[in-house]
Amino acid sequence: MNLDNFDELNEIPEDIVKKVRESVVNTFGSMLGEEPSYIPGSNGNDPLNGIVGNVTVFNSSHTLSLMLAIPKETAVYLSEAFIGMELPFESDDMGDLIGEVSNILAGDVAANVEKVGFRGQSSLPTATRGSDLTLFMPNKPPTKRMKFTSANTEFWLTMVLSESK
Repeated sequence: MNLDNFDELNEIPEDIVKKVRESVVNTFGSMLGEEPSYIPGSNGNDPLNGIVGNVTVFNSSHTLSLMLAIPKETAVYLSEAFIGMELPFESDDMGDLIGEVSNILAGDVAANVEKVGFRGQSSLPTATRGSDLTLFMPNKPPTKRMKFTSANTEFWLTMVLSESK
């Protein structure tokens, strides 16, 4: 992978996209006990009623930002499947859970993208809860939005590759 000509990139290199997609499937498969499937061509532009986990994998040159958009029903199901009890969606514990899920995902992404030459470390995660949330992405830097579903869940991952400043 060569990111030397970053200004000429119109999209995130496919080898990074593939490794991030693998990390999402592996991480959520382990937490849920059911492997989510990637749904190509479904980018989820509808407003979200749920929670967004944010975390980055970065190095001195580039930053890979990960935004995990989880609808309310999926977040509640995730709490039951992952920690064995249903957390109230409006609780601080739900924010902590989605932050931790984002952190676990970032750790797997950092290990996985290193295999294709992107060596980085993950940041501390944050979580944002709300209704009618719309994630706006700029035209530049390159972004990729992916939808995943399983028998009991649906969620989206948006990633942005930018230069570290």
